[in-house]
Amino acid sequence: MKKNEKYPLETHLTRFNTEKQCQEYLVQVLWNGKLTCPKCGNCHGNYQLKNRKEFICTNNKCNKQFSIVKGTIFEHSKISLTKWFQAIYLYATMKGGVSSHQLSKLLGIRQMTVWFMLKRLRQVSKEENEIVLNGIVQADETFIGPSTDRNRRLQVKRRIHEEEQEMLHGPTDSKRRRKGIKQKAGRKKGSTKEVLAQKKEERGGEEYKTHTPSVRIPFETGAMVLGMMEKGGKVVMKKIGTDKRSVSSRIIFPVLTRHIDQDSILITDQAGAYKGTHEIFKQHLTVVHGTKFVSPDGIHDNDLENAWKHLKKMIRGTYIHTSFHHLDGYLNEFAYRWNKRKQTEKELFEAFIPMVVDKRVTLKELKAKGKE
Repeated sequence: MKKNEKYPLETHLTRFNTEKQCQEYLVQVLWNGKLTCPKCGNCHGNYQLKNRKEFICTNNKCNKQFSIVKGTIFEHSKISLTKWFQAIYLYATMKGGVSSHQLSKLLGIRQMTVWFMLKRLRQVSKEENEIVLNGIVQADETFIGPSTDRNRRLQVKRRIHEEEQEMLHGPTDSKRRRKGIKQKAGRKKGSTKEVLAQKKEERGGEEYKTHTPSVRIPFETGAMVLGMMEKGGKVVMKKIGTDKRSVSSRIIFPVLTRHIDQDSILITDQAGAYKGTHEIFKQHLTVVHGTKFVSPDGIHDNDLENAWKHLKKMIRGTYIHTSFHHLDGYLNEFAYRWNKRKQTEKELFEAFIPMVVDKRVTLKELKAKGKE
């Protein structure tokens, strides 16, 4: 394919207009053009059963039926491959992403079904957000989600939650001081076994002393995201908590060491959470955002700031709202599309298909994730 050759959706739909065309392409990509039985490995004479999606092995010792989508994200899906291929094209090529409601109208499929399809596609994208960066790497954190102070619905939910907590544990220290109520003598408020056990249950079974995402607090909908980016290159973005209390060395250091090579030069702002990184990486340089965004030495993290802008634009403009539990999938999607932004539409689609093997996720697993 020529560098500037166009590959619009119309051309894509013509190329994969029938189920047979999609099946032939899968055989070509996944099995090098030879229809192979996954049970015995026979690749001679296998053929498709009439009016069926299954194929049959011609080996007399095997003679088993098999599906060419076995082990892929298409397995056990009632959606045709033509619809799947169209969804992959739109998912991989649309810069701002495509929502389940948009895709539902384009494919003519129920919205919840399309939502599950997109979850499978984001699962495929995960490996692009698990890479190790090297060279000059910029790191920074940002908050993704609505501001409670600006959202009236969330303010109401927060007020209801605070009233419930006051009934259980009494007023907070600040409220006591504001109303002139004398602090009770004895053990400090909020440290009894009953209070800690209740807060532990709220926070998904984790100890209260470690700030972890709250499952039962309805107004905590945002998330802190740690971003790492090679200068002018690839990006990795990971969810680390629900608010600024998550920006600590204890949480950030394991993520940095997992995704950044130790021979790299790390560039961050002056946040205290990054102190001590010079002992892990080759060098640690800081940017003073209070004065200038670019130091006299040319040190900056503007590449990562640019990525933040595109990530927030994708979420606010396309998805509107992202659940804390499913934010990882959206980060995987963004990292995949950002890291492959220089590829053409055809290259993006053709590079995605070989990745669909062994990436299947079930609805039961997604529901379990939402209860973590």
